Amino acid sequence: MFNKFKINPKISKAINEDNSVVALESTLISHGLPYPENIKVANESIKAVEESGSVAATIGIIKGEIKVGLENEDIEILATSKNVEKVSLHNIALSIYEKKNAATTVATTINIASKIGINFFATGGIGGVHLGVEKNKDVSADLTELSRNRIFVISSGAKSILDLEKTFETLETFGIPRIAYNSNFMPGFWYEETNYKVDKNFNNIDDIANYLRIINNLKHKSSVLIFNKVPKEKAIDKNLIESWIDLSINKAKTKNIIGKDLTPYLISEINSLSQNKSLEANTALIINNALLAGKIAKKFSLI
Repeated sequence: MFNKFKINPKISKAINEDNSVVALESTLISHGLPYPENIKVANESIKAVEESGSVAATIGIIKGEIKVGLENEDIEILATSKNVEKVSLHNIALSIYEKKNAATTVATTINIASKIGINFFATGGIGGVHLGVEKNKDVSADLTELSRNRIFVISSGAKSILDLEKTFETLETFGIPRIAYNSNFMPGFWYEETNYKVDKNFNNIDDIANYLRIINNLKHKSSVLIFNKVPKEKAIDKNLIESWIDLSINKAKTKNIIGKDLTPYLISEINSLSQNKSLEANTALIINNALLAGKIAKKFSLI
């Protein structure tokens, strides 16, 4: 019998008492970062949330059981096992049915967190509209879940390997507010700013929390994206990133790498071309986003 979710008692208590909880995804552990960096970043993200006074809730699937609040041994499994599934909404039930170990994407984490009353979610970069969408029709389920669940998502924009312009416009089409912390523009994941101007720049956490309370009171249907750019000391030049993306995409085409294998392949190739600079930027922004999410969540809970 499927008992839905196994929620860590600390997290369950915080949700029931309306204290601040921040959801964290697990795909970055299994597919987004190499070992042992993946374990380090997962633990540093948890630490960052908890140092802000909030409770961290890393979500994943262990032996077919959805766990909210992964233990150290669970993180180790997702970080080191070779057969970890990457689950979105279309295949999560199969992973449960087959009692597999699986990591939750942005879309799946949003879906699960929303069902149990978690208001905040921190990630690195969201998925979006893929390059060549006119032919491949490849649009991330992240956008769909953002449009139909009200959760406050802190990210460094959409991953740079996507069609950022189409992604930005699709967010508006879906009614998803695009705000930022200390920036007038959506960040470009590995680089600080794109050319796409956000709906509102907030310069302090109190103002963001008060704005989100209005969103909540209005029962706004969709999520809110809170953009937080990569820390300046780890940011990479936009032109460099774009040249590495072009090289990596062409290499992927020659190897016929498509579908769910494409994103991790491109990220790995870009890291190689950047001599680990993109990995350093990625890890820095993930932890930085977790910290900001924890701070905003804590302030939100006190209003």
